[in-house]
Amino acid sequence: MGVSKLDVFYRRLLLTKLFIRGWGRPEDLKRLFEFRKIIGNREKCQNMVSRDYPVYIDKVSIHCT
Repeated sequence: MGVSKLDVFYRRLLLTKLFIRGWGRPEDLKRLFEFRKIIGNREKCQNMVSRDYPVYIDKVSIHCT
């Protein structure tokens, strides 16, 4: 039996000290995956925030090439 892609991904995260205590409760993972489905759908995502929601730009970055 081969190594799963999830195991490889998990091992890489372990090396960076992320998720060293596990992935969390199954309910939390389920909520994350459901949220990911909503964010992945552009139409649903646009309706999550009203059009007149205030946006403030408090930092300006200038990049020279």
